[in-house]
Amino acid sequence: MGHRLSGTVSQVLDTPKLKVDLDLSVDPSAALQSYQGLSGAERGVRTKSAKLLGRSIVSRVLSNPVYYGHFKYAGEVHEGTHEPLISKKLFDDAQAVLNRRFRYSPKDKDTERKVFLGLLRCAECGSAITGEIQKGHIYYRCTKKNRVQKCSQPYAREEALETEISRLLVPFTLREDWADEMLVRLESERKNDAHASTALAAQKRTSIANINARLQRLLDGFLDGIIDREAYTTEKSKLMSEKRTLEEQCTALSKGQQTWLEPMRKWILEAKSADKIALTGSPEQKRVLASKVFGSNLVLDCKKPCGAAIKPFALLREKPTCSKVVGEQGLELYLPRETKALRMIA
Repeated sequence: MGHRLSGTVSQVLDTPKLKVDLDLSVDPSAALQSYQGLSGAERGVRTKSAKLLGRSIVSRVLSNPVYYGHFKYAGEVHEGTHEPLISKKLFDDAQAVLNRRFRYSPKDKDTERKVFLGLLRCAECGSAITGEIQKGHIYYRCTKKNRVQKCSQPYAREEALETEISRLLVPFTLREDWADEMLVRLESERKNDAHASTALAAQKRTSIANINARLQRLLDGFLDGIIDREAYTTEKSKLMSEKRTLEEQCTALSKGQQTWLEPMRKWILEAKSADKIALTGSPEQKRVLASKVFGSNLVLDCKKPCGAAIKPFALLREKPTCSKVVGEQGLELYLPRETKALRMIA
């Protein structure tokens, strides 16, 4: 069974499992009802009575620990011997998305998605921005829910808003030659940190051994009647989840995958392609990039979005303070000696 978690969470298996390619999606801006038509092979996955899956079933499917190698039996979480379909980190990311507040429509109907909802707020009164369809076009406006301050902000048409967002994104592009040089230095850092990663992996293994000891003591306490079953199952579930996370971290460290290198590499590639996304990307791609560049700082003022960028993208707009693309002592995004290398980009 192959799985894909898209939106802010994504992982695709190289080959389907059990000869079935099941596409699971988790989108932060969509309602759980949107996933009732989960696709498997050429038709949707439905109940025995050919009905769409209920929201509770979809939520339960996406929250099942069996996908990362554990399973539940009689209310307890156990380690399985089967091959995990996804990583524990991906599962945790999916749970974070599921735990957010989902919009829900009681009717099962297709609606045109308003891409930029949740990205901006009103510059005048601070209220949320909503979207509505008028004469076949999507318009964004202030919800005007501030009872203290009267808002006079006008409507903004989605096409014009997309153009303005593209204009904002273009300056946050990392020059291609600088990006390539930074990627080369990242590879050098990866090799230099291999020894440190080995030591850290040993610490993780020690933590795993400690958790195993705690699990054994927890079981002894339950069998001796010191703790009740509810407390036992709750604590065991927490320890098993923590153990799985440590095991994956230990495996990654053993392979030399330092935790800061991959986010840094991903950011360099994103910054390198920012202008391409701004000019030719889809509205969804522009929204994702804008949320990374500006965070929650974007406001809508007189039909135009504006706001201060957040780090690390904010470094691309600072004035130059040095003439070197990459520092001599290494490259890590949040250390002063390395961030100086980014401040020349304007």
